[in-house]
Amino acid sequence: MQTKRFSLRWLAVAVAVAATTGCAAKAPVRVAAIASLPAEIVVREWPYWVDIPIQTTNADRVWRTVIDVVGEKSAIRIMDKEGGYLQTEWRSSDVRFGQYLTEERMTIRIKTSEGRIRMGIESRYRGTTNLTATLVNTAEAGWTAVYRELQQRLESGS
Repeated sequence: MQTKRFSLRWLAVAVAVAATTGCAAKAPVRVAAIASLPAEIVVREWPYWVDIPIQTTNADRVWRTVIDVVGEKSAIRIMDKEGGYLQTEWRSSDVRFGQYLTEERMTIRIKTSEGRIRMGIESRYRGTTNLTATLVNTAEAGWTAVYRELQQRLESGS
């Protein structure tokens, strides 16, 4: 009897500790992959545009780099070198909103004369045409890897 009472006390203590320490399911804390942007971006208009500063003015180098980086991560849907425009196909992402997975698409506008690349990102629930209300800026989002690699490879003015 004493052992049973002792076990019940420990069970009660364990339940109390779990309740006070927040053992209940919580939304995951997201860590921003691009430090200058929040981890979750509320989007009012799609695509959501971000600028990637570049130092080089060599348009051919920028174009080749963009094609290399973007083409490695996604299938390219539309490509116009003269206009400095590129759009990808929708691509599955590991980003989750509750039980739903997402997919993303990127639109790139190269503006070497302005010292930047404009990247438009769209995010929708996988297998639907419904856009998400939030753009996730984490390592799981494919667009952040493209952003970082383009920034790294085009930061020098050579």
